[in-house]
Amino acid sequence: MRNHASTQGPIRFGSFLFDPRSGDLAGDGVTCRLSDQPLALLMALLEQPGQLVTREELRQRLWPDGTFVDFDHGLNSAVSRLREALKDSAATPRFVETVPRRGYRLLVPVDVPERDIDAATSEAPPPERVDEPSTAVASAPRQSRWLWTAGAAIVVLAAVAWFAPRLRTGTGPEPLPVRLLTVTSFPGSEGGPPSLSPDGNFVAFNWTGPDFSAPSDLWVKAVESDALTRLTNTPNTTEVFPAWSPDGRLIAFGSGQAGVSAGIHVISPLGGTARKIIDSGVGATWLPDSRSLVYFDRTDKGLALFHHVLATGAHRQLTTPPAGFNDRDPKVSPDGRNVAFVRTAGSGAFGGASKAALFVVPTAGGEPVRLDDWVGAVVAPVWTPDSREILFTRRTAADFTAFRVAVSGGPATPAVGLPSGAYQLSTSGYRRDGTFRVAVVDAQSDVGLRMIDLQGPQPDGRVTAWTTFCDSTRRDWPGRFSRDGTQVTFTSDRDGQARAYMASRDGSRLRTVTDIEGMSVGLASWSPDGRSLVFDAVDGENLTDLFVTGIEDRPLIRLTHDEHREINPEWSRDGRWIYYESYASGRPEIWRIAAAGGTAVQLTTQEGIDPRESPDGRSVYFLQRGSGPFASGTLKRLSLDNGNVANVLSGIYPGRWDVVDDGIVFLTGASGLSPDPAKPDALEFYNFKDGRTRRLGELPFPVMSRGYSPPRVLAVSPDGRWALLAHMDHWARDIIVADNYR
Repeated sequence: MRNHASTQGPIRFGSFLFDPRSGDLAGDGVTCRLSDQPLALLMALLEQPGQLVTREELRQRLWPDGTFVDFDHGLNSAVSRLREALKDSAATPRFVETVPRRGYRLLVPVDVPERDIDAATSEAPPPERVDEPSTAVASAPRQSRWLWTAGAAIVVLAAVAWFAPRLRTGTGPEPLPVRLLTVTSFPGSEGGPPSLSPDGNFVAFNWTGPDFSAPSDLWVKAVESDALTRLTNTPNTTEVFPAWSPDGRLIAFGSGQAGVSAGIHVISPLGGTARKIIDSGVGATWLPDSRSLVYFDRTDKGLALFHHVLATGAHRQLTTPPAGFNDRDPKVSPDGRNVAFVRTAGSGAFGGASKAALFVVPTAGGEPVRLDDWVGAVVAPVWTPDSREILFTRRTAADFTAFRVAVSGGPATPAVGLPSGAYQLSTSGYRRDGTFRVAVVDAQSDVGLRMIDLQGPQPDGRVTAWTTFCDSTRRDWPGRFSRDGTQVTFTSDRDGQARAYMASRDGSRLRTVTDIEGMSVGLASWSPDGRSLVFDAVDGENLTDLFVTGIEDRPLIRLTHDEHREINPEWSRDGRWIYYESYASGRPEIWRIAAAGGTAVQLTTQEGIDPRESPDGRSVYFLQRGSGPFASGTLKRLSLDNGNVANVLSGIYPGRWDVVDDGIVFLTGASGLSPDPAKPDALEFYNFKDGRTRRLGELPFPVMSRGYSPPRVLAVSPDGRWALLAHMDHWARDIIVADNYR
């Protein structure tokens, strides 16, 4: 058998490179030489990748001369030795699949470089030249040797002619195109992120039910049928981060209430009672043996990764992020050797990071390695089944975009074939044809604007004078009113890319202010004369900086240009300064820079976001955030004269307050949670003169609820009469599976 294989060039399948000449196998940390029977078995499988190789075919290949053996024992032994060399498992095969009572199948694509196929053909030895025998007795062995050699060469040439084109394409025919399957399109929000079963036939996910603002439960659905199973039913608890074990027997998930972790549990995919395995943490991912997990949890210095053994409860900390950084969203590679994760800077656990990047750390421990650039946001990574690449999504100028990057190094490239705007990802193992499946969350969001007249009638203290404002079916959020209150800016992605728009207060004269290709615009603020705008934007290099543009044909001026995130600008009333939020120190602080450009100066030292100048120009109001994902913060005032900081209001949420001529208008009600009928959203007013707070009016709709959270949901005209609010018109998250992915 080794002679038959020795004329072939190197063959690549999955993450392995195999040399049939020598029987050497290399890859996944393995370097070994196969013995005759595992070698013959592997060659038989390589000849028909993705196809069933019957037990009878294998009998003829491994014992062609009819040698009597205990066939079942001999074949099982050969398969076991081959799987051992491949670090494969019969229970969760990545390379060799058992088809009960019938045979075996190779699950990965096969590739032979053309130069090796050509070499295999050209290097077949010619028939050995044989001289005329001197005697009849001496001629027999020589003739036999010649016939065997010539026959072997002919067989090899014929085999290569049949075998080579099949190896080039992996399965013979042209690869099938990627097929997008809509798995869920339920009312409400599905995601979690989703988790595909190892065979790719089922997906676990969480679903809110029809009310997208409700807590979510865990479900399992078949990818290509309507079969649907509810795993949990907890009205007051949200289940997140489902993770299917490699052996397919369990699903791990996290649970919590109001952003507080209730630990990690496991449950059967068939349903039953969930069992808690870890008291705190979230984002579990399994090791290949299905006996231990990696997850992330809080430490006294931020978020870090941990490894937990189910049988003993033993756990160890896997990463120690630098001060001001958090490690989250781990994913163990299919071979178990590495863990991919996201490292963020300048934020808490659940959003608002100043920057994020993709890292990999050995499962055994060690120094993490960054694989991609620092960008504004990176979403949970997943591995290809061969453990050689990582798929992930990151924020680009247009939207979240899926990328793939090799663990060995090199630039990240777009993940071709996945839908645009793909958010959360999950991958299956290899399927019979050598492809795999990728589940993605397809986001559908409609955030609209409402213009409210706060001097309109308010029967029973309830606002009634409101109208939609420049509505679209995409995401719109408030910017700022002009100084005279007649114009307003807002940001919208209604044409596929976030841009700044302006309109008259009644919604007329709508026009685009920023039309910069490859740049996603954030919040815009007016100059005192109403002729210019300052705004933050993410450019094509994924840098978030500040820019100034004129309303009428003025050149674009870049105020900042560095790797730090600068957002939420506010133009001073005298026109000299621009205040903004920067993460240059490793956490958000308030800075200012001259409107004409120059050196920026840090103003706060204990964290600050949402800068707003006081009406007299002598102070800057800002918000110091709370510690939880949906926690309120403390509104503070910084004196520009002496640098003193004073507390003003507590219980204020980011983006839900604004400064007017005689006070501060702010929203009350839950932020980021389900609407509470007992505590409806309302507008309140803090008076600068007497320091008292009074209610302006209860809103007839919830401003924003659980789900997408824009950077600002409230803007108020300087005279305090008009308020522009963001409202969630529609929110859906559906699951799509990309089939035939490579």
